[in-house]
Order: sequence, then C-alpha cells, then structure tokens
Amino acid sequence: GNFFVGMFDGHDDHGHDVAQFSSDEIPSRIASEMHNIMNDPSNRIIEREQMKQIITRTFIEVDRDVPLSGGGSTAIVMLRRGNILYMANTGDSTSFIMVYHPPSKVDEEKATRNEEYVSCPRSPTIQLHLQGTVTIHHVNEKHKAHFPTEQSRIESLGGKVHIPPKNPMGSRVIARSALHREDVGLAMSRSIGDWEWTAIGVIPDPDVVVLDLGQFWSENKIEGGAKVVAVAGSDGLFDARRVEFVANHLAYGLFEDRSPNGGGGRELANRLINVGKKLVGMASPLKEEWYRDDITFIAKVIEL
Repeated sequence: GNFFVGMFDGHDDHGHDVAQFSSDEIPSRIASEMHNIMNDPSNRIIEREQMKQIITRTFIEVDRDVPLSGGGSTAIVMLRRGNILYMANTGDSTSFIMVYHPPSKVDEEKATRNEEYVSCPRSPTIQLHLQGTVTIHHVNEKHKAHFPTEQSRIESLGGKVHIPPKNPMGSRVIARSALHREDVGLAMSRSIGDWEWTAIGVIPDPDVVVLDLGQFWSENKIEGGAKVVAVAGSDGLFDARRVEFVANHLAYGLFEDRSPNGGGGRELANRLINVGKKLVGMASPLKEEWYRDDITFIAKVIEL
C-alpha cells in the first residue's frame, strides 16, 4: 500500500534540531498540500510532475522556515502513491532499491556459517555468504561539492570548494562561520538549514526520481518469491561500506536469517535488528577510540 518514509541526518551543533524539524514538517506539509489539491473539485488528480513539484517546494519551504541557525540536515524521502514511488534526496545520504531473488535450494552448511557470522564479533576470517542474489537499482547521486554542476553553482556565487586530491568525495564547501568564528567545511553541497552556506550556493532543492513500480516489476522479472526493498542510510554507514555490502546484509536479515526470534512481525523486526547491529559493527572503526559517525538506515519491503 501507500507509504511515506523519511530519513534526516543532522550535522553541526543544532543539526539534531534541524533534522527533527524536517522530520516533523516535511511529511505534514506534503500531506496538507496533497489534501488541498484532492479536495479541489476542479483538480482532484495529482499528476507525477505535480507531485515532484510538491516535494521540491516543500523541501525549499522547510529550509526557509528552519527556526534556528548553526546546523543542517540531509533529507531523503520515499513516498508511494498507488504504483508510483517518488524518491527524493538532498545531501550526502544514500538511497536505492534492491531486488532479492531466493536460491533454488538452501545450502544448510552455508546457512549455519552465516548464523555464526552474524552472532560472532567482527572478524576478517568470517564472511557472509548470501545464498540468494541481490541486484541494486536507482542509487541516488550524493550532493558533493566537487561534482561539476554543484561546484559551478557554488563558485559562481563566490563560494570556495576544497577538494582533497586523494579523496574527492571528501570535498567541502568552505564558509566563514559566525557561530564557530572560523572557516568551516560543509561535507555536502545541498542540505536543509546551514544558513551560513546558503549565500554561497548550498541549496535545499532535492533530486526527485519517479519510479513506476508496475514497469519495474516487469523489467526486473519480480516473481517466484523475489522481494523488492527500498533502502536509505546515512553517510555514517555508506562512507564505510559499499551499497552491495549493505544490501547483502539486509537481504540476509530480512529473508534468510533463521534464528528463533518469535513469530510474525516481531520475528522480522528482530531479524532486522540483529543484522542492523552487525552492519553498525562492520561500519565502525576497529579501535573504539577512533571517531564513528552516527548511523541510521531504513529498509522498507515493497509489494505490488
């Protein structure tokens, strides 16, 4: 059925407040605008392009209305209406669609080793061996300052972009921060909030992908027990681990884990929690004293 999924990853001193404001305001404002259109006797149908405009306009208005400075947030929204899925992104978080195809036959030895892998401490000698197969689709493009269109916009407004020669994905938008009283580098070229960077081209406008689920099912032969999952996660996870690594672990936790955790929805939730703990552990530094970014991820199974 229809759903709304949002993920907001804050940064800087008041980033958690901006993320909370965004998570409160974005879904309610989108819903309100949709309600108004559908109750208008002259226009009760929301076309795809109109829905994209509603999402984009909402991101921009929420950015304008953030009640405080000194922080910002990324924003990912996945909204399903009927058989259409809208995937919107601002910032450097990651979203994608994964398709899991189950194996024709379960290898009991591999299944046992996988259970040991999930339950054991991090070890380079024990790996996950997914029995089914996973394909990745519609990975969003992160908004990083070294990408040509982003860099061009920022520099045309007088902004400065720092690009580490050996790690371009570590590019930063440099601004003089009144709060910190020094130059500060922002790790993304688009965000909600971050007012000190607005004047030099850091914008809230999202990229919005429109996916026809019926067409997607047909093109990717979703049949015979295959599963489709929408995934979103913060940079704390995806800067440390590849999309394929995360997808394989989520597929195992959702569809192959046989550990006894109770029945029904509780069993599925516990499976996801268990594999989530493993993912966080695998994305964490090897030494506890090293810095670890906050990690958030969402997995939503989609049915046609």
